[in-house]
Amino acid sequence: MSFLYTLIIYPIVQIIEVVFTFSQKVFREPGVSLIVISGVITLLCLPVYAVAEKWQELERNLQKKFKPKVDTIKNVFKGDEQYMILSAYYRQNHYHPVYALRGSFGLLIQIPFFIAAYSYLSHLEVLKGAPFLFIADLGVPDGDGIHILPIVMTVINCTAGLIYTRGFPVKEKIQLFLMAAVFLVLLYNSPSGLVIYWTMNNCFSLVKNLYYKFNFKWKNTLIALSVSAVCIFLSFYMMRIYTGDIKLRTLFCCLFLMIGIIPWILSPGKALLKKIPVPRYTNTKTLLLFIVSFAAVWIITGLFLPSMLIAASPQEFSYIDSYTTPVFFILNTCLQAAGFFIFWPVCLYFLFSPGAKRVFSLLGPVLLGAAVCNVFFFAGDYGIISMALVFDNAVKHSIVAILVNLGALLIPTAVIVFLFFTGKYRGLIVSAALCLSAVFTFSLYNVFSIQGEFQKLQKYRGSQTDAVLSVEPVFSLSRTGKNTVLIMLDRALNTFLPYILEESPELTDIYSGFVYYPNTVSFNGYTRMGAPPIFGGYEYTPLEMNKRDTVPVVTKHNEALLLMPRIFSEAGYAVTVTDPPYPNYSSKGDLRIYDQYPAVKALLTDSVYTDLWIREHKFPAPSSGSILKRNLLWYGFFRASPLAFRQGIYLQGDWCAPGLLQKITLTLNGYSVLDYLPQLTGITRDGQNTALFMVNNTTHEASFLQAPEYRPALSVTNYGKTPFSKEHTYHVNAAAVKRLADWFVFLKKEQVYDNTRIIVVSDHGTEPNFVTKIGLPFNVDQFNPLLLFKDFDASGSIKTDTTFMSNADVPFLALEGQIENPVNPFTGKIIGTELKENPLYIAISGSIHLENPTDALFVLDPKRDYYVHDTIFDPANWSKAGE
Repeated sequence: MSFLYTLIIYPIVQIIEVVFTFSQKVFREPGVSLIVISGVITLLCLPVYAVAEKWQELERNLQKKFKPKVDTIKNVFKGDEQYMILSAYYRQNHYHPVYALRGSFGLLIQIPFFIAAYSYLSHLEVLKGAPFLFIADLGVPDGDGIHILPIVMTVINCTAGLIYTRGFPVKEKIQLFLMAAVFLVLLYNSPSGLVIYWTMNNCFSLVKNLYYKFNFKWKNTLIALSVSAVCIFLSFYMMRIYTGDIKLRTLFCCLFLMIGIIPWILSPGKALLKKIPVPRYTNTKTLLLFIVSFAAVWIITGLFLPSMLIAASPQEFSYIDSYTTPVFFILNTCLQAAGFFIFWPVCLYFLFSPGAKRVFSLLGPVLLGAAVCNVFFFAGDYGIISMALVFDNAVKHSIVAILVNLGALLIPTAVIVFLFFTGKYRGLIVSAALCLSAVFTFSLYNVFSIQGEFQKLQKYRGSQTDAVLSVEPVFSLSRTGKNTVLIMLDRALNTFLPYILEESPELTDIYSGFVYYPNTVSFNGYTRMGAPPIFGGYEYTPLEMNKRDTVPVVTKHNEALLLMPRIFSEAGYAVTVTDPPYPNYSSKGDLRIYDQYPAVKALLTDSVYTDLWIREHKFPAPSSGSILKRNLLWYGFFRASPLAFRQGIYLQGDWCAPGLLQKITLTLNGYSVLDYLPQLTGITRDGQNTALFMVNNTTHEASFLQAPEYRPALSVTNYGKTPFSKEHTYHVNAAAVKRLADWFVFLKKEQVYDNTRIIVVSDHGTEPNFVTKIGLPFNVDQFNPLLLFKDFDASGSIKTDTTFMSNADVPFLALEGQIENPVNPFTGKIIGTELKENPLYIAISGSIHLENPTDALFVLDPKRDYYVHDTIFDPANWSKAGE
């Protein structure tokens, strides 16, 4: 059943979800979005309903023609003799009793759409608690006693059925009324949102039946005018009332205007379609072209692209939830894509007329040509993509790039159309078959390669599992020894902290002994170049790493991660490392770099406690695996699509989904660790010095949380009272600060706070420029990382120090006074801060640009990069590196 659901129902579910998502973007009203879904699905199904109507009409006419003779046979003959004579009569008229199912086709085609709508809308979290008109909550049945909506739905359904069955046999009328009763029973206790959707389906069906059953002058003109008027209103709404992204508004405006034109060109379009000559080999070569082309598109989107993505780093996609091998996600995506490009296209192909078959046969190679062009020639540069399928860089394209892409797509399209209408099917079939063979072969190679890498990881992990049933201590702090704690909050924004402290004044005392450094700079706006200085100091800034031009970048990156754990462990400290950033350039966390240092305990916590937190808090968030199962297919669509559609498909990492629960699950992967910190911390009295190096992604995965404590909530009702209350980036920053405060309270209670040196730092800030706007051609906030420092026995409310700092000062702060004259064990150089005496080179030019991690150099761009000194908030202190 799961196989059939994925193949048949899942594509419809995705269409419903996409329509709902974009409707929510436009109207921000779930009830209106349900009506839009119903209207769009009805429009998409109109051609299918038209075919069903023809089949039903054909069946009714045949039954009317056969009725006198069939009645005579039934009156004269009985039993087997009656059956044999009826069978002979049907054979003489080239009819089979199975054809009677054609009369029910109009009802049968509703079944997959009903199942899809039920599976998606009945559990849609956005509807829970959402009011609409007189309905208090779309997520539950209406009313406390009798549910009115299902009854209204049934009345409309019966009315539509009465109009539709005018002049039909009583049998067909009874059939429709029974179906209405079935839907009443099924939906009576269903959420109001689902009932509204199906009620609107019945309303649209009623309008459709009125249109077909009643003929009057200017009927088509009136319908065309109505559709155009609605589309003009929607276009006006998008451009003059809606306040979203201008590109998105323009795209929707153009889409609505195009829909408004369609009714006026339908009749001429049909006439033109009839004039298109039927190719000589409609039943053989065009069918073969259709099958091979759509099969190639299927393999590209469902197998080739997902396998290419996962093959780049199989470890990242291994051991996610209960799924061990990443091959599962590839095969699941392949089945999903088969529904889009094999099952439904084949059904539609054989359902429609020869003219429509010609269109499908042409559409196949056109889609294939566009997909190949987009995948191999317009891949796009969106930076590094995480396991959650979120790019480092924003997905956006210039108008010029979009026009170039569309112009390039016209070339293969024109060639294909020319070959098709000149009957050169052989060339098209051979080309499509070669493409299919090539991408399928590469895909198989990728799958076997991925499985091989997984088996290596499986041997390394042994019996380890990411699933946990309870929270146990994974690191220890000493009451009598010295503790050094370094916490890297990925992408935490420095400039948010004053607003967080102002909103929650009690934090100034909880963060007692801390010094806040607002004037702090990061050396890059992304983790792979921004994190190494935190762990390795100034030798591991981008410019300094490039000076060692014979050592691979990945080796230097690993050195930075190992530097402090190695120094502390060799000094006798008990060292724990959690979730180091990109060891061996693997975002999943390749902990093998610590194997040669047995005194260092390395472990992963990110996403390990998510499912447990969800269970304990009864929070209905989807798992990481379920998100990946859905979004991997959309990644394939994204790569195969023209540039003009990619921003809409990606939707800032939501991948054509409402995004509420997807984002909160990603946030919970890190948040659950911070929330469980008191339980994860063991307290000892043995006098053992300890060092803890922790990386946490709560601040990297933005979601709206419930203020003022900024905890996860299904429906956020309190967004806080700061200028950034409607910025989800602020919410996760506040949450991280709050949960660390909870941990500090625990440390004070356990009497390990005063003897603990704590550094809270981030690798970089966020890309949007929320606070600092000083006229520079880049976002200063992105290069202003959080930096907080508390020394041993420090006390008093949190203080602010405007000294010029960088996150490369962290190793010096951590080691000072504990390790005498600390030396980099890999280079032999003393760890210090002297480099800060001169202007610092800041790699503004973007995320890491490496074709191969074994390369020795970062690709820096002095024309875009800057030097900075002293106060980073003074534009005069920034100067172009290339000048």
